[in-house]
Amino acid sequence: MRLPKFPIPAMQFLTSLTYLSSLRIFAEATGNNPDDCKCQPSQRCWPDSHAWSRLNKTTNGALLKTVPPGIVCYQGPAYDKEACEKISEESKYHTWITQSPFNVMQPGWNGNPCPPTGGAEANGTCNTLLGSPVYVINATNPSQVEAGVKFAKKYNIRLIVKNTGHEFLGRSSGAHSLSIWTHYMRDADFTESFKPKKCSKAKAHSAVTIGSGMQWKDLVLLAHPYGKLVVTGGNPTVGCIGGFMQGGGHSPIGSKYGMAVDQVLEINLVTPSGQYITANECENSEYFWALRGGGGGTFGVVTSATIRTYPTQPITILSQNFTLTSDDTDIWWDWMAYVHSDIPRISEAGLMGYSFIFDNGTGKVGWAAALTMVNGTAEEASDILKPLYANLTNGKYKDHIIYDQQTYTFPDFMTYFVNFFRAERVGSTAVLPSRLLDARALTEDPAFFAATLKKMWSPYVGAYLGHIVGGPGVAQHKNVDMALNPAWRRTYNHFIAATGWDTPDLRDAVVDHARNVLEYNLRKLAPETGQYLNEALYGSEGWQAANWGSNYPRLFSFKNKIDPNGVLYCFNCVGSEKWVESANGSLCRASWA
Repeated sequence: MRLPKFPIPAMQFLTSLTYLSSLRIFAEATGNNPDDCKCQPSQRCWPDSHAWSRLNKTTNGALLKTVPPGIVCYQGPAYDKEACEKISEESKYHTWITQSPFNVMQPGWNGNPCPPTGGAEANGTCNTLLGSPVYVINATNPSQVEAGVKFAKKYNIRLIVKNTGHEFLGRSSGAHSLSIWTHYMRDADFTESFKPKKCSKAKAHSAVTIGSGMQWKDLVLLAHPYGKLVVTGGNPTVGCIGGFMQGGGHSPIGSKYGMAVDQVLEINLVTPSGQYITANECENSEYFWALRGGGGGTFGVVTSATIRTYPTQPITILSQNFTLTSDDTDIWWDWMAYVHSDIPRISEAGLMGYSFIFDNGTGKVGWAAALTMVNGTAEEASDILKPLYANLTNGKYKDHIIYDQQTYTFPDFMTYFVNFFRAERVGSTAVLPSRLLDARALTEDPAFFAATLKKMWSPYVGAYLGHIVGGPGVAQHKNVDMALNPAWRRTYNHFIAATGWDTPDLRDAVVDHARNVLEYNLRKLAPETGQYLNEALYGSEGWQAANWGSNYPRLFSFKNKIDPNGVLYCFNCVGSEKWVESANGSLCRASWA
């Protein structure tokens, strides 16, 4: 498997990490000194009840003991049939997950300890601590976050940060941990002239300062009376400045304005040492660099941030549906290769959005896309696609593929967002092998592209997801120094071969197929780019290079400098290779670290 072509020092560094990862296996097999492990509730180092009481007092009663909502579905003192039926229905939707301090969107990664159905996954038992935090701080101000970080550092307890729980890799939960839940830090302050602190020569921008618990659905509504839009994600319940922004944050209007991380002017956070600081281009600039693309839950706990706002604009959507009507699957994948080869052109012309390749339920494969144009008419948007339709109706595809197009126009961004985006269902565990596709990958060899899509397509694959969210808006920020994977600046399509499981017996087979077939072939398709760290394969091989490219050595060095004891840890996050997480939830230093 070919790795991206990095500068020689970075390549040497990443090669050494391959060697070090092999030492992790040795460390897990031979065991660790208990002093090198995070403290667990069964050990003497665990804080006694008086220590936890003091923490609760320090945080003004914000400390919560983990009691999973699903416990009402299990035989015992908490059993409640009516409450179980209610929660079983509510827990299918992400809106409910965001309002729970304990639950997460992808419960399979933490063992799904207490599903509210009382199903087979829990073997009839509600294991309240399996894969979940022991205590949660319901933080509403920075001082509570400071107290939590200092407590975890003092007692060597694993520390978790949860915003909404919208997380595909299990990083917002963890066994034997203390969790800081930022969901209710939700202030918003709009201004027409924001300058970062100590940056007297900086240009003033229209902006909004928001708490770390703010979600896109709420911020869009708050921005509308000011006549503003914000560069959102594609799900209304996602937190604006948590792992989404810190990991990059692709947007349905990103091809116009850039990624969410490109909008950040200033960040307030609590560092791994427990210090509350402000980070921007002029103050604590290395934190500012790392937090813009380096990933959440790693360099500090963000409490608020200031992001740019823009005048609201009318939005046009072209809804496209293509369906294979014949049995000639080769012609279908050939057509899909042609469509994808046209993505750079349509992106540069002003269209962006999301596409899906899926089985339409009749055994036929289809492609659906919702392509957005900012401040453009339906006629202007449709004109961009005329060459595509001409090829379909006049070429070799016309007897095999049918299509349908519908057009929607919205007078402003808020109307578009609230009508077009919905909170997704949750409960199953998604596995998301992905790749950032640049113009070379999309256009250089259409035959190879078609063959790759065909080779990967199987019953294991739920859909191919194409995020046409790069292009000119993202590329315009290429000279801004930040931790975001540089490959994003030349990306047009963030492509996912989505799979997953509903029952635990499928986990090993699904993950094996995702790694050895889907990820392997995606990397062959675009060997010199990378992947989006928030939507990637769990345990992806060479994740350091794939997630951050040539920025990883600098990120790794900075993490070691500010957090040498690993106060903040999350799976496949910067510096996490220094730790080994075992099946029973213990978290210990690798022998080499």
